[in-house]
This record gives sequence, structure tokens and C-alpha cells, in this order.
Amino acid sequence: MKKIKWNSGWLFVLPALIVFIVFKYYPIAMGVGISFFKYQIMSPPGIFIGFGNYIRAFKDPYVLNALRNNFEFWIIMLVLNFWVPLALAIMVNEVTKHTGIIRTMFYIPAILPTVVVTILWKYIWQPDYGLANFLMGKVGLPHQLWLNSTLLVKWCMRFPYLFIFAGLSAGMDFIIYLAGLSNVPRELYESAELDGAGFWRRLFRITLPMIRSTISMLLITNTIAIFNLFDEPKIMTGGGPAKSTETLVLYAFDKAYTGGEFSYATTITTIAFCIVFMLTVMQMRLQRRSDM
Repeated sequence: MKKIKWNSGWLFVLPALIVFIVFKYYPIAMGVGISFFKYQIMSPPGIFIGFGNYIRAFKDPYVLNALRNNFEFWIIMLVLNFWVPLALAIMVNEVTKHTGIIRTMFYIPAILPTVVVTILWKYIWQPDYGLANFLMGKVGLPHQLWLNSTLLVKWCMRFPYLFIFAGLSAGMDFIIYLAGLSNVPRELYESAELDGAGFWRRLFRITLPMIRSTISMLLITNTIAIFNLFDEPKIMTGGGPAKSTETLVLYAFDKAYTGGEFSYATTITTIAFCIVFMLTVMQMRLQRRSDM
């Protein structure tokens, strides 16, 4: 009789795997299943309607508006936020003295709770008595509506992440970039310096190519964060003005807890999940092709 060999590694992974399946994948599967029903609390899961919720979602102008808002937030993130922790990490990596203190100072903003910073900046952008318009008046510039302006509101919501040196969620990006930069062999820089390569040449020929996988991974995580954006629009604007900051997750939240349409809300979040999944697959394939 053939003796079965057990891999002892599975014994260590199994508890975490069970917890992950029960509390992560099972709720996701349940949510996807509920999206095919007209959910009824008294007799769950309710009436089976097939793709009815999905057909309704793709015809719903508010879903399309929320999806457009998510993509606009994603573009603003790439323009205004994504490069900040990378630039900071590269600059800090060039410092040779007191590196521990400097890295700690740049990481401290990441400790701040997101909700606290969001509420603080909500009052800074307040048109009547906020600090932003007070400073604008001091330098002779006209006051702005800020969060009440459909043109400025998205930029105002993402600006705090730039102002505090990409703190909060991006503070962890700063640490990850530093870890990636620490793995770049110093011999490459020394050889480049001997060949007369300056900072910018070393940056584009050595640094960025060597941490390309780290940049790709953080681009994926930031994309996921943007499509899960909820706290900032909920606290700062409530989705306004004129639903210009209402995201897919926020719209799903309102449908579930204000309208009581739980199955339709899970349909919207499932659509958001599929979009993020496809973007992630595309990014990973592009990364794989560039590495070949």
C-alpha cells in the first residue's frame, strides 16, 4: 500500500486558509449569488431574477455616473498622488546620514486615521470660514467654492494626500518603495558613477527598471483602493455636489442602507469587483510582457 506523504507546510497554512475562505471568499460568493435575486429579508434569498439586476445596473444613469467618477478619481490619483511616495523614497534613499530619523519623519503621516484627516480637510475647504479661502484672500486671490464646485471637488479630495507627503495609505507605499530600493545592488550605482553617469541617468537606467515590479504592484493596489473609495466622498461631500463624487461603493451603500435594495447593491459592488479584476489582469500581463 502506497504511503501518503503530507507536506507539513499545509498544517501551518490551513488555519489561515480556513479563516480566509470562511470570512473572505464565502461572503464574496454569497454576494455574487444574491445579485441574481430580488432579495427579501423575510424569506432569503428571495425571488430569482437572473441577470435582471445587471441589466438594470447597466441602464442606470447613476451607476454610469459613479463609474465615471471612479475613473476620474483614478486619473487624478495617477497625476497627483501615485508618484509622490516614489519620488520621496528615491530622495530619502540618496541620504546616507540619519536615515532612520528621516524615514520615520516621512512615515509619521501614515499613522493618522483617514477619517480624522478627512474631517480636518473638510473644514479647511469650507467656502465661508475655511483656511483655504482665508489664505487665498491674504494673497489677493478670489475665494473658491472648493468642495461645492463640480470642477474642483475631486482635486480637493485628493490634494491632502499630496500635501502631507502622500501620507495615510500612501505612507505604506513609501516604505515599500524604500524596501525595493534597498534591494538594488550598490555595485550598479558605483559602476555607473565610475562611468560618469549622473543622478538622472542612474534613475532611468538603473533605479526605475530595478523596482519596476514594485511600481506595478503598487499601481494595482492603488487602483483597487480607488475603486473601493468610500470614506472621503461619504464624509466630505456625501457624493455631491450634483453626484460628482459619488463612487460605485458609495452608491451601493446608499441603495442598500437607504433604499433597502440589498441585491441591487451587491450587483453594483460585483461590477466594481469585475472591473478591478480585469484592470489587475491587464496590468499583470503588461508587466509580464515588459519583463520578457
